[in-house]
Parts: sequence; C-alpha cells; structure tokens
Amino acid sequence: MAKRPLTKDSEFTVGEEKILNYILALFFLALFAYGLIDAAKRNFKNIDYQSYVFALAIAPAIYCFRRANSKRVYIRINKNGIFQDGKLITDWSNFLRAWLGQKEKTGIFNIKDNFLLIVEYKKNGKGFRHKIPLTNTQNKSEEDVLAAVNFFWKIYRTDAGR
Repeated sequence: MAKRPLTKDSEFTVGEEKILNYILALFFLALFAYGLIDAAKRNFKNIDYQSYVFALAIAPAIYCFRRANSKRVYIRINKNGIFQDGKLITDWSNFLRAWLGQKEKTGIFNIKDNFLLIVEYKKNGKGFRHKIPLTNTQNKSEEDVLAAVNFFWKIYRTDAGR
C-alpha cells in the first residue's frame, strides 16, 4: 500500500498491523489443529502433554484474530492536536515538544521494545508530560509518528505566525 503524504487537512492514524496479526493467528491456529489432530489420532485416550500444550494455542489465536479485526485507533494526529484512544492529549496551542523514548524494563524475559512517544504540553500554566506507548504490532513506525507530530506542529506555527 502506497504511503499517502500528509496535508494540512489530513489525519495521521496509528492502529493495528492487520496482516501481522492474521499471520500470527493462523500460526497459533495451526498449532491448535496439530494438537487436536494428534489427540484425535489417539481417540482422545492416552494423550501426551504435547497435545494439551498445542491445544492451548487456541487462546492466542483468538486474541490475534480479535486484534486483526479491531478498528481501534491508538493515536490520531491532525490539525487539532494529538489524541490517544480518541481522547485529546493536547492541542497545538499548548504543545511544547515531543520525542521518542523507551521504557526501561528489567527482567530475563523482556524481549520486546518498549518505545514511547513522550509529549510535553502546558495546561493552566503548568507543564505536563504524557507518555504514549507504541506497540510492536502497530501499523506505523515510531519515526513516522514523530514525523507526523513535527509536520502538524510546523503547520500550526506557520499559521499562527510563530
């Protein structure tokens, strides 16, 4: 799918990467089917632990199918401001700056990225910082998200004469 350039009246949205979630769902569904077929070959008697483990793959298969069919928009960036799950984080008049960060997590099983979009803004004369998690299965890269913020911020500054 071709990437559409942003315009003043366009909108940048971040949702789920549907193809990746369908691939994961089909993979887990295949594991489930393998466990079910193995158990059926044994007439559901004397089933070994592998069949039980493979049968448990139905849970992540359902989870991945639900995420693939989701129409949820995590982040929306447009001429009005930055939104997370439909809630306005800040409009451009109160926006200060944004950057990418990473949540520090320790642990032996911490294998995923923990990127954040960190947005600084002011409200009632006070400064605030909001951290928006960026998922591993989103349909836009972290760099694209930050580029969209910078694009709309630049448009706002130009229109406001700053």
